[in-house]
Amino acid sequence: MKRTVYLFLFISIAFSYSAQGQFIEDALRFSHSGTLVSTRSAGMGNAFVGLANDASALYWNPAGLGQLRVKEFSIGLSHVGMDNDATMLGITTPGSNGSTSLSHINMALPFPVVRGSLVIAAGYNRLLDYNGAAEIDIYNPQSSIQASLFDDDIDLDFAWQLGLEDTLAQGYIDAGQPGWLAIPVANRVQQIIDQQEEGGLNQWSFGGSMEIARGAMVGVGLNVLSGSYRYERTFIEEDINGVWQDAIVGIPLNGMDYVTRTDFQRLTLQEEYTQDVSGWNMKFGFLYNFKDKARIGVAIQTASLVTINEDYFKTGDSEFADASMGYDLAFENHNYDIITPAIYSFGASYSPSEFATVSADIELVDYSNIELDASNDWDDITINDFNRDIRRLFRSTNNFRIGAEFNVPETGLFLRGGFGYRFSPYEDDENKSEYDVKTFSAGIGYRFRDNFAVQGAYVMSNYESFAYTYFDPDSAAPEESFRYTQETSVSQLMFGLSYYF
Repeated sequence: MKRTVYLFLFISIAFSYSAQGQFIEDALRFSHSGTLVSTRSAGMGNAFVGLANDASALYWNPAGLGQLRVKEFSIGLSHVGMDNDATMLGITTPGSNGSTSLSHINMALPFPVVRGSLVIAAGYNRLLDYNGAAEIDIYNPQSSIQASLFDDDIDLDFAWQLGLEDTLAQGYIDAGQPGWLAIPVANRVQQIIDQQEEGGLNQWSFGGSMEIARGAMVGVGLNVLSGSYRYERTFIEEDINGVWQDAIVGIPLNGMDYVTRTDFQRLTLQEEYTQDVSGWNMKFGFLYNFKDKARIGVAIQTASLVTINEDYFKTGDSEFADASMGYDLAFENHNYDIITPAIYSFGASYSPSEFATVSADIELVDYSNIELDASNDWDDITINDFNRDIRRLFRSTNNFRIGAEFNVPETGLFLRGGFGYRFSPYEDDENKSEYDVKTFSAGIGYRFRDNFAVQGAYVMSNYESFAYTYFDPDSAAPEESFRYTQETSVSQLMFGLSYYF
């Protein structure tokens, strides 16, 4: 489940850059297994670890490459569309986003040997797509983002810099009270949020397989990861009913007296958060093929070492009846390493006839093994705190996939279908199926004689999640005044070509 919990934590504490929630979301984003790897496997629900009899085996189970007897080249495109209904205070606002990208290029080359098989392969796969969107447009009678903008450090205090906080703040702080109490605007505002996400994770692989005994194959792959992620959000808050018309005595300008502003009208906050990603892992596989009737496979992907370089920018503008103010903040070149958990996959397939194949996979991932390894900004104490919280928040999951393929007799036509279920990695989501990702897929293929095939697949995933628009320090404000729920569906339309020579 893509639960954007990081929004409320990240926005409230990103200025100090101990953004725990942001790091947790990063860690999950790069820990999931791929979903866009090949058109054929997608049509079968990605239940391919125990079948792995085409060039995409380099990703699913490199041992399966040993089943190939002719050279194979495959290429594919995918279009990913996301629809998201965000509901807050009883108001639902739809959002959508999408992108088209190269999904895979794979080449497998068998070599002649006296006995058994030897196959090497190389390829590129677009593992995951990060496009997303959420929109909210509501009147909030109970809460405002402005109190969350307060910070004890004046350079990080957007409320002060934008004239939203009056000079009573220092008096509250001297008295041991929270400074955000000196922010008058607390509720009864119109809130408009436009959030967009884009990016993806790519994998470049090289590996091979050999048959060590009749029907028994082992394989290994070296994978290099690359990718990017970009998050943008515009948050607008307006006093549409003229509630906040009192004077606010605030920040002195250039040594002058304190400035008095009247009639708060509008606050605009814009954020941009970008990441460049690199990393690597290895995958080891075993597959036993019994006369092309039954197969069992095991694949182990090692923990990935992922390095992230990120920049964060935030700008704010406030408007009053007699003044306007602006402030910018930037954190650049923040680097840290994440160690993602190992992924253990087990699969089996069975062909009751030469025209039909069914397959099933189970995948074991312990998300509590995610670990922050190093950072150029966070000290060892902060890193240890992150890792301790990860072990508390996350759990181990057993994800499963099933699929089938049917070759219409006396034709080159193939029909496919599948289903997948990925459990939420959060400990608190156990037995809450609405937060699990359910995936349905269908596919079609046609092979022309012996050397050319076209493939198509359509995949639909859906899940529910929730997110926080900000952290409201006013404990009297109910959670629903700054939390929204999401019903998300993700569709993937894929097209692929394969050439055998």
